[in-house]
Amino acid sequence: MTILPMTQEIHETGGITLRTAAKNIIAVIILNALSVFALAQSYPGYHSSAYTGVYGILTNPADILNHRFRGDINLVGIFAQLGNNLVSLKYKVSEGDNVIRPDPITKAGRMNFNTDVFGPSLMVRLSDKHALALTTRARVMANMNGVGANLLNLTIQDSLDASLINADISVRNTSLRVHGWTELALTYSRQVGISDFGVWKAGISLKYLSGVGAFSFSTNKLNFTYNDSLVDPVDNMPKPAITNLRGNIVLGYTKNMDSLGANLSDYISFKNPGLGLDIGVNYEYRDEMQVYETNYSERTRTYIWKVGASITDIGFIRYNKQLTGGFTTAFSGQTYFTEKLKLPSDSTGIQQMENYYQRLFNARAEPSAITMQLPTALHLTYDRFFNRWLGVQAQVNIPIMFSTVDQFIGTYNPLSVIVTPRAEISWCGLYLPISYNSLSGFQVGAALRLGPLVVGSGSIINTRFLNKTKGIDAYVILRVPFFGYRDYREKIRGEKNHLSKKERLLLSCPSN
Repeated sequence: MTILPMTQEIHETGGITLRTAAKNIIAVIILNALSVFALAQSYPGYHSSAYTGVYGILTNPADILNHRFRGDINLVGIFAQLGNNLVSLKYKVSEGDNVIRPDPITKAGRMNFNTDVFGPSLMVRLSDKHALALTTRARVMANMNGVGANLLNLTIQDSLDASLINADISVRNTSLRVHGWTELALTYSRQVGISDFGVWKAGISLKYLSGVGAFSFSTNKLNFTYNDSLVDPVDNMPKPAITNLRGNIVLGYTKNMDSLGANLSDYISFKNPGLGLDIGVNYEYRDEMQVYETNYSERTRTYIWKVGASITDIGFIRYNKQLTGGFTTAFSGQTYFTEKLKLPSDSTGIQQMENYYQRLFNARAEPSAITMQLPTALHLTYDRFFNRWLGVQAQVNIPIMFSTVDQFIGTYNPLSVIVTPRAEISWCGLYLPISYNSLSGFQVGAALRLGPLVVGSGSIINTRFLNKTKGIDAYVILRVPFFGYRDYREKIRGEKNHLSKKERLLLSCPSN
């Protein structure tokens, strides 16, 4: 889906406008960067379930030690999301217009794209204190940041504001990062502590990463002036042009992006290896005394409330210089007629795009190693059960590294807060995620779990019933859960040397 309208506008002079040229440049960059991945916070709503099983690793590896399962086999889960902070997408298209744009635009534009394919995976609860998971996953993320308001008004508005003619247009510190990679992860979760009424759990995921492809484009202090009728000395005709172009452009990408296709070996070859790490801890408060370290049963399976904290996606993937292409250029007052900025119709790949603009800008070819940081994030969670069927979860997801940090090259998820009421039993569940994120704003969605099938969206209510949204997403999951509990029995521990504080209180024992 393309957010920017692609209609061309022709001046009376017959020249192609800057609007058309800029649209083509932006569209080529975005679509070429994302189209190679068209094969395919993730899974909103279902992430709050007490029956997530192996999907618990997504936000906290400690969560797989869930005593509702003996084991869990995931067959496949597919999630896709697109969001921006300016343009609202309309569900019902009327009069040929499928977007709502602010007029005028007053803030910098941002965009986020996220695809998460959760592949064949297995989770096994080894005992009441240990759980193990082996998971496969493929991910693609893209972030566009800092597109100036003047440039956006010049390129995507239906009519050109006269104030933008001969005005200084800033494209300062604009960036586009795209990254695709796969993961093979081993997760271990253990009960690390026990109190009178609660259980502490900790988990860790070690990830072996494989970089599939990367794209990085950025500007630094880029400015120009738009002139709608500059005389071309070649034919002595007035044409639209950008003048007094100043600043820098840096482009880098992996050369394999144009050739990626349906060949599975492109995605599982682990040609660009890396390492990643997730860590997490949680505390579950229960209504059954745990001082004797009893096995879990129907009486102890449900906590009253739970709190958790985790950091996910610690790590990076490095692409060697031999695998990359790109250029660097510095402008110092040049002039370009906008018809020359339009990419030729026979240039469709990223390498062709690079060659064209490298010649046009007299840029210096400068391929270098690219290090793409993973979308490291902090997750804080509070979960509450009202009874055996009803509950609610609140979660805050905070990106630790993101585009506003100097020298950061990588992808990230926006800051988000999500509250999810739920109603569920072992074989079915209904979830209502209500969220706000720093990119797309307020969203309301729904998810349904029925046996091995889960379908959902974090924005379906905005899209279907409110008829507009700045972000759209959807997911489907197919898995094989194995439910079951052990019989309740006390473990013989021998004579205790002392009583706990709650035991002394309940037995009316003196404090000494």
